[in-house]
Amino acid sequence: MSYTKLLYHIVFRTKYGKNTIPEQHEKELYAYILGIINNKKSKLYRIGGTENHLHLLIDIHPSFALSDFMKELKEYNVTIL
Repeated sequence: MSYTKLLYHIVFRTKYGKNTIPEQHEKELYAYILGIINNKKSKLYRIGGTENHLHLLIDIHPSFALSDFMKELKEYNVTIL
């Protein structure tokens, strides 16, 4: 049996670095992102950010490539921002 655990500190910003994440909507956005991550059998350890970028500390399930995982995560978030 093999065991792998990789933690990723991911930082990404909003399109053009615009301030599109108002503080009053942060909790709602973070809960939405947590749901996406959980649906992908992955684990979110920390989330935070400002009005124009997010920080995620996550453990991505080994069945997902990091690039595919991020592409899907960003696609979901474009629709709500």
